[in-house]
Amino acid sequence: MIFSLSLYSRLQQKKGSTMNLHLYYCPGTCSFVPHVMLELVKESKGQDFSSTMITLRTGEHLKPEYQAINPRSQVPALIVDGQLVTQVVAITNFLNETFPEAKILPTDPMEKAQALSMFVWMNNTVHPTFTRIFRSERFGDEAGKDSVKAMALEMFKTQLIEIDKLVANGRKFISGNQLSPADIYAVTFIRWAGMAGINPANYPQYQRYAAAVAALPAVARIMTKEGINLNTYVGN
Repeated sequence: MIFSLSLYSRLQQKKGSTMNLHLYYCPGTCSFVPHVMLELVKESKGQDFSSTMITLRTGEHLKPEYQAINPRSQVPALIVDGQLVTQVVAITNFLNETFPEAKILPTDPMEKAQALSMFVWMNNTVHPTFTRIFRSERFGDEAGKDSVKAMALEMFKTQLIEIDKLVANGRKFISGNQLSPADIYAVTFIRWAGMAGINPANYPQYQRYAAAVAALPAVARIMTKEGINLNTYVGN
């Protein structure tokens, strides 16, 4: 029992102490989600973090230097006191459990389940759909990739409609009464939509909501840091 109490005490001290957090990210990608979450931690707890930008379009993620950090060659990657944590959901969950003051996810079990349900749907369904639009060559040969892209584009539009309905009637956040990772993913998706030639004006509720989320101080600071804007649509 003495050993157990001592171990518990050390764990509690570690949890409350300053950690060395370092994020590897690429501007405008899904790494934007944990990037904002880290800013919320900094804002609420005073726990700072450092970061390194990895440029995917130049293949920096495929170089040996980055593969030595994350062998999967993906972003985001978070180094916590020398230990690697990857994947958007895992990083976000770690930050939520380690820094409850940041209020990354609701504390009520049902509200938390609903927020996680939306967040995971975005991560494992909406995000892969968009990957088939911008990286269609990964899912079909030269003759079939255009069909993959066209089908994914139509599917992505239906997912945007679903999000548009979720934030109807002036709703401030996508899940419950607080900002959650799903809101940050939603901002990412409407940016991606513009890049794919989809006019965000087709989703007026979504457009209004995303602008309000993007204007929140922690979100705005990371958008400025990453050098990204909400409106990426350049069509007529």
